[in-house]
Amino acid sequence: MVPVIRRVSRQVAETVLASGWMYLGRFIGLFWAVLLTHEMGIATYGAYAIAIAISVLITVPLDHYYVVRILRVNTHTFLGDRSTRLIGGLVLLAVGAILLQGDHYLSGFAIGKAGGEMAFNAAKSEFIRGGHPARAMGLDTARQLIGFGATAAYFLGVDNPTLLGIAAWTLVSFVPFLAWAAWISWGHRPLRPEITARTAAIIGEAVGGAVYAQADIVMLGALASDKSAGYYAYGSLLIWSLAAVGQNYSYTFTERLREVGGHASAGPAIGPSVRLSLGLGGVVAAVAVVMPFADAPAELVWTFAILAVVTVPRTLSSIFTTVLAVQKRDRFRTVVTWISVAVKFPLLLAVGHYGGPAAAAAFLVSDLVMTYAYGRAVHRPSAVDEGRAP
Repeated sequence: MVPVIRRVSRQVAETVLASGWMYLGRFIGLFWAVLLTHEMGIATYGAYAIAIAISVLITVPLDHYYVVRILRVNTHTFLGDRSTRLIGGLVLLAVGAILLQGDHYLSGFAIGKAGGEMAFNAAKSEFIRGGHPARAMGLDTARQLIGFGATAAYFLGVDNPTLLGIAAWTLVSFVPFLAWAAWISWGHRPLRPEITARTAAIIGEAVGGAVYAQADIVMLGALASDKSAGYYAYGSLLIWSLAAVGQNYSYTFTERLREVGGHASAGPAIGPSVRLSLGLGGVVAAVAVVMPFADAPAELVWTFAILAVVTVPRTLSSIFTTVLAVQKRDRFRTVVTWISVAVKFPLLLAVGHYGGPAAAAAFLVSDLVMTYAYGRAVHRPSAVDEGRAP
């Protein structure tokens, strides 16, 4: 009984600490968004958010292969993968910096930030592998602080700040962490990525996931306006941050899941997962209730109100994803992700001109589809396979 209590206590402590670090970093990001909006307008923030979304669309397909593998491979393979991941990130960062020098804001910022994130993720990957999300999120928060300090100093220190200048200082803020990543990776020969059917499934899921999570911001900007994209980006920032609490919680089970071959009995139980998801949804609902008293625009209020409901299935999906990753059900996750994309974006195309609330409604419908499929796969009795759809 005592070992069980200690294990549960460690999982709770890791989850709380990781979430605390994460929310400090997210608060910094939100404060920066508010500062940028206040000084330059919601449309400018919308343009900034669109560039960030494009950078994620670049990062995730390239990086997700390694995100999944760190939960599975042996130490030698992990160290080689980390070196490859770092080199790829540095190349993208250099390309982005060159483009920014040529006054290409959107492409330079998107590509450069994608490279910085990829290399930074290589640095913190050992903490995720060891089941210590709190350390990984602490490092992420330190990066957020340095990035905010660099960009805010530029933003407040010049008479006419531009998005191009903000982008350049954002890339500069990655440098100390990339130097550290190079130090810990030195001496470990990079490994060539495995080109297999499973690799294709992993990359396919990542592309679908990136499109699912970020392309709606870009699409909303095209269908409605940069202002609507800005409102929706605010809400998306909040709910994806909240859903990461569920992901941090599930990461504390990764070692136990690996030990038993991914059997769901060693992972997060459904009861605590649902209660956590409902609680996080309540946080967003409370924000939506308070907004009218602060004279928030109606579009922003309704966007947050609908996203409060989205938070529940989104958190559950984040929890289920970790279990499915350890179980190596890559093809299944790929199929479900693309089905969800096929649900979300035709809906958004049809109603996106109505703005943020319409985008949130499309998000809700598609996320219910994904959560049902993932939950059924994780919690129904079945043998763990090697990547085939259950």
